[in-house]
Amino acid sequence: MPTSTRVRFFLISILLLMFIICLRLFYLQVIKHDFFREKSQRQLKRIIKLYPNRGSIYDRNHEPLALTEVSYQVYAIPKEIENKWVFSKLVAPHLGMTRKQLSDKLYQSKAEFLWIKRHCSEAAKEALSALDIKGIGFIKSEKRVYPNSNLASPILGFVGVDNQGLGGLEYKYDHFLKGSEGKIILDGDPRGNQFVSSRKIKIPPNDGGDIITTLDSRIQFFAQYYLEEALKKHEAESGQVIVMECRTGDILAMASAPSFNANSWKESNPHDRKIKPIIDVFEPGSIFKMITLAGVLEEDIVSPLTMLHVPETYDLYNKTISEAHEREEGESDTKSVSEIMEQSLNVGTTLLAIKLGKERFYKYMSEFGFGKRTGIESPGESRGLLRPVSKWSGVDIGMISFGQGIAVTGIQMTAAVNAIANNGRYVKPRLVSIFSKKNSNIRKGIPVEQKTQVISEKTAKDIRKIMHNVVEKGTGKIVKIKGYTVAGKTGTAQKVKTNGLG
Repeated sequence: MPTSTRVRFFLISILLLMFIICLRLFYLQVIKHDFFREKSQRQLKRIIKLYPNRGSIYDRNHEPLALTEVSYQVYAIPKEIENKWVFSKLVAPHLGMTRKQLSDKLYQSKAEFLWIKRHCSEAAKEALSALDIKGIGFIKSEKRVYPNSNLASPILGFVGVDNQGLGGLEYKYDHFLKGSEGKIILDGDPRGNQFVSSRKIKIPPNDGGDIITTLDSRIQFFAQYYLEEALKKHEAESGQVIVMECRTGDILAMASAPSFNANSWKESNPHDRKIKPIIDVFEPGSIFKMITLAGVLEEDIVSPLTMLHVPETYDLYNKTISEAHEREEGESDTKSVSEIMEQSLNVGTTLLAIKLGKERFYKYMSEFGFGKRTGIESPGESRGLLRPVSKWSGVDIGMISFGQGIAVTGIQMTAAVNAIANNGRYVKPRLVSIFSKKNSNIRKGIPVEQKTQVISEKTAKDIRKIMHNVVEKGTGKIVKIKGYTVAGKTGTAQKVKTNGLG
């Protein structure tokens, strides 16, 4: 190849290479300019989140149930620490750490910015500041505090280290309570090392809103106290109590035991953190007889004084239904409808359910709210278990009539009984009454929701009278209170054994 040709080839190659380089530079510097500028800014900046003040939770009388107190996040700048061992020896005791724990953290981390403690008290912060040592800093924060320890703790829930709701109302309304985060943007050097001293931008956080519940702290306290006493007395594993205002559906108290201290929730049993009256299901047993009674009275099949022949046992398909207790010698088999309830007779209730029929019985159970969620303001609510009539066996109408073969939640059962107390009208249970934004006049109320007239006022009145008789002269005499009119219904259910049999 002649020399001139080789020179031309070389020059063309150089020009082509320069052209490719120019194209590449144009692509990187013009077309991808915004992308790389944003990327470089991310590499040269550190964003530290500033958490807003979390909203508080109050009872109906504006007594605090969940508050926040001043806390400090403690950080270190390792390259500014002259002697990490000495630093650790001085700092660790004020943060509930050992010298080794802190020094290991400092020596093992290669970060230019290192969190030491996410929450420390103001007293600890002042003590550390008094040491006047380099390489330590503080960011004002907050810590969630439950002033009444375990009062309504499953309902309130709890929060994590970053004040995020992890249970109960704290979780359900986390977005409203926590507000929106702010941030501090710190400059850095070309290698990405951050300089805490060169604060660039500070975007302040927006504080969260407050929640006013329907709970009454005093009623809640006594509900929990006496529930705990009852568990000890009867050596029971667990229990629950719900107090509901008839006309509004307001939950004045909702207690379950065992419970837990929301201030130290990590040390508790996960099962105890559940809102058991809303999540757990159980066979209601004889308290469900009121629903059967409501159906036959509303359909005018019987009256409270209607007399029925009620044998001690009754064969229904392949099942013999019997009473929980033997009758006294010579006791008559003829019982009024009221007496069937007062004495809590399984056979009598079965006969009433058969008169009502499967379809109508199912209709009343559904209208009383069984087999569906109440819609109460709480996460994880269960539907319970109410099988459609098409899946019933021949004996189910009898078993379900006295509360077996159906599973309910405590809140479902309470709302159903409340409909009887509220002259037959079902009211949606309510845990929250008001949402209030901080530093503003914006308040959103949760309206009382009267749903359906399940039974007539007359039927409801008749049932209440029968329930009063249960307490005055029936199986519920133990709960009579002198000077008060009390209506109720006792109930027991068979507990499933480990082999799956009742």
